[in-house]
Amino acid sequence: MILATARVLKNVIEVQVGEALWQARPVQSEQSGVGARVAALFSTEYHTFLPDHPEVAHSTVSYHRKDDQIRIQVGEHHWHTRSTTFGPMTIEYDGRHFTINERLTGRFAIVQGDHPAATVQLGFRSCRIERYASELEPFFANLAIGYVIRTLTWENFFA
Repeated sequence: MILATARVLKNVIEVQVGEALWQARPVQSEQSGVGARVAALFSTEYHTFLPDHPEVAHSTVSYHRKDDQIRIQVGEHHWHTRSTTFGPMTIEYDGRHFTINERLTGRFAIVQGDHPAATVQLGFRSCRIERYASELEPFFANLAIGYVIRTLTWENFFA
């Protein structure tokens, strides 16, 4: 199971990935100064840090409101969701094509072809992903961070 939760007062996203606890921090928080701290509060770009290398950014996850797009970068590899006006969101990873049919209830599945690849439940500043193949865990963990950033972005937009 993957559980990503925004800790707004700490300005981080904590991600429970199996037994490991990842942390995602706004890119701007790595800079000094008051301006960077304020910018970090509204950040849509986060670096992830894994417990075995807490000072080295493992990946970058961002959300772009204009395109309703979650972008993930791990090293040289890049992935991003594609949204359509009234259709599902899609993403390709490792030669696999996934379709995400979101529901207003916050519960939905990530589907590969005709088969569910994972189940997702969005909550208040959180995203839980379950029932997935183990080789997809790191990718889905980054996707969960993207969904939390998306929630925070829309929360700040309407505030």
